[in-house]
Amino acid sequence: MKSFDESTFVLGMPNASFFASSLFFEAFHAAFPVPPADEEITSVQSIARRWWQYVAFYQWADSHFETVAFANFIRHGEVYLVGGLCARRSFYRRLPPAHWRQCRDRGGIVQMLLEKTASDLRDAAALFGYCGDKKSWLVSARVGYVRTTHRYLIVKWLQKIPPSKKRELEDDVAKLGPF
Repeated sequence: MKSFDESTFVLGMPNASFFASSLFFEAFHAAFPVPPADEEITSVQSIARRWWQYVAFYQWADSHFETVAFANFIRHGEVYLVGGLCARRSFYRRLPPAHWRQCRDRGGIVQMLLEKTASDLRDAAALFGYCGDKKSWLVSARVGYVRTTHRYLIVKWLQKIPPSKKRELEDDVAKLGPF
């Protein structure tokens, strides 16, 4: 049997609807967030500069992969807004015992997804999330997110910036309301 690390991978793409629509609906009972169709978007590269969707996959067998986690990242000025974070509810209980232990030791599939995105999206000053869920907060905190002065607004700073600039970005994102 392959190791847990050999059986999982996290991939970012401009539009993950093919892979993650059913998972998103299972988690939120809502339509999947798709990149907007507007005149400013002229290529996949231009979408990718402002809209990323990350999917975590698990390989159950050589020919069977399953989407097990998802998150949406939308560029907003100097930062990304993180939303739609979810994991397949039945994933952990179906894992082989050795893989369950390895997944637990890595912090879980959502933590793995958040670590990958923080590594990939370093072109931004920060990643902002809107988090009111206790479990989600615990995972987010393990990968470096901190609370802001705004209720439910959390942030992971990716670049060193002065405290005054941090407050300015926090206030700007807070004006958006829940996302």
